[in-house]
Amino acid sequence: MDKSFEVVVAIDFGTSRSGFAYKFKESDVSVFRDLWPDNPMSYPKTATYLLLSSTGEVEAWGYTAMKKLAQFRAQGTAKDYYFARNFKMELHSGKKDESGPYVINENNGEKIYVIDLIAKYIRLIKDEALKEIKNSTSGELKDQEIRWCLSIPAIWKNEDKDLMRRAARKAGLITSSDDEAERLFLVLEPEAAAIFCQEEDKNALTPGNKIMIIDCGGGTVDITVHKLVKDGGLDEVAPGTGGPFGSIYVDKSFQEYLTEKLSAEMVKLFHDQEPVHYLKMMEDWERIKCNFDPETSGDVIYFNIPTRLYNFISKRKAKILEQLADEQNGDDENIHLSDSTMENIFGPTLDGLVSTVKNQFKELGDEEVDIIFLVGGFSTSPVLCQRIKKEFGSRVKKIVMPPRPGVAILKGAASFGVAPAIIRARRSRLTYGVEVCEEFNQFIDLESKKFWAEDLGRYQCDNLFKTFVTIGDSVPVNKEIVTQYTPTQAEMTNMYFSFYATSKKEVRYIDEKGVEKIGEMTVEMPSTEGGVNRKVDLFCYFGDTEIKVKAVDRTSGSKCKTSLRFLSSY
Repeated sequence: MDKSFEVVVAIDFGTSRSGFAYKFKESDVSVFRDLWPDNPMSYPKTATYLLLSSTGEVEAWGYTAMKKLAQFRAQGTAKDYYFARNFKMELHSGKKDESGPYVINENNGEKIYVIDLIAKYIRLIKDEALKEIKNSTSGELKDQEIRWCLSIPAIWKNEDKDLMRRAARKAGLITSSDDEAERLFLVLEPEAAAIFCQEEDKNALTPGNKIMIIDCGGGTVDITVHKLVKDGGLDEVAPGTGGPFGSIYVDKSFQEYLTEKLSAEMVKLFHDQEPVHYLKMMEDWERIKCNFDPETSGDVIYFNIPTRLYNFISKRKAKILEQLADEQNGDDENIHLSDSTMENIFGPTLDGLVSTVKNQFKELGDEEVDIIFLVGGFSTSPVLCQRIKKEFGSRVKKIVMPPRPGVAILKGAASFGVAPAIIRARRSRLTYGVEVCEEFNQFIDLESKKFWAEDLGRYQCDNLFKTFVTIGDSVPVNKEIVTQYTPTQAEMTNMYFSFYATSKKEVRYIDEKGVEKIGEMTVEMPSTEGGVNRKVDLFCYFGDTEIKVKAVDRTSGSKCKTSLRFLSSY
């Protein structure tokens, strides 16, 4: 591991909010920003908003993007700008074409690629971080002295990770050269949270303790279980899991309830014609959502219908307001949210979250968990905390929400960047392997895979899946998995490797159902001296957050290395 860095800069790029933290190599303190321009409150992250001009240039970002959009609405020029939000989730689950995931600019119908949106946003965060570091230190930092850590959800596939690395390169965090690759770590969000919790609760945790991290963010909920080992290290106990059960899905449930009360047509028109006031209305909902506590809320919460929306409806469909008044004892200026209504709005998201946690416990089998840590912005929700305690309080010794859980990933990712060896082992999410040809076995191999290898003088079997790591295996970080290969033809001048992954534990052929190609690599073999007895060593590293591969031709010394070029989703 390169030790030449002086400072780690961690970027928590979130669905709803994003921020940065930095930590110098010799320091115990992570520094993060608490005050952001136009942010309505003190918080370690700003809104993940972008406002783009018609030429794709960034006009404003963060909370300032919404303020600018309001100004353009007042001037009648808002149609010339595209307001982007929640675009992180589109990377994983959005529409795709041959160039990648994209969103549609509703102003002109054109595609905007998600990787470009992410790159623009990360570049802005990067510039702010470097400006702050420069202002707080003497001397100049060189690029090579900065190690970047970019947080990613545990549920993301390797294809998504590859897109994030490409976005980071486009954002200028690193260049595309292989030498620069080690200056960027992709940090699993719940792993970062686990490191943060370990640092925050050092006195309460001892070697042997098992901790479950439930990281509740805006878009996703990620869950990992780690065992504390000697010297403060962490071993992953079971493959992490998660799902799309972040707070934005509670927002979607509320939006559905809003359309039920005020009609889909009126809500959509208000959204399209008054986007700034629509966002302000959703900010009012955000405050209600974050503070909702069924134990103290009383019978009804009054959600005020914004004046513009009220006037909007009264001019077009006054009957909607009349019906609302009939249902609410004459009140047509608010929407009444009873405890049962609020619990129904939260219900689907919390049900999905609880089900995911239950599946994680099922994965653990007989393994016991000592402490559950709740982190992430959504974890401050009283109704979420109560549901977790009700469902899992009897299965663990205690459930803890650290102070300021919204900063957990930022500080944990910075600490990881300084000392990545704190994660001692990870569990493989999939079974990984490479395509090989080996001697045909008449008792188990298919005749269709049989071919005659003239230079070897025997029948070979094609399309075999040679397993490196099986799903669920504990893989120590930085462990090399070395395998050796020989050519099937004496005059071969290169050896081509195809890499595959599957969720199956056992697999024989690369063309079985559920087996997907994830990458490829070619190592040159310019010298044919030795014929079929030449050897190529393949080194694979699966313990990191990305898969690293290196091949070496022993005869010529020719080398090839890659982080794999992911070709498909799996």
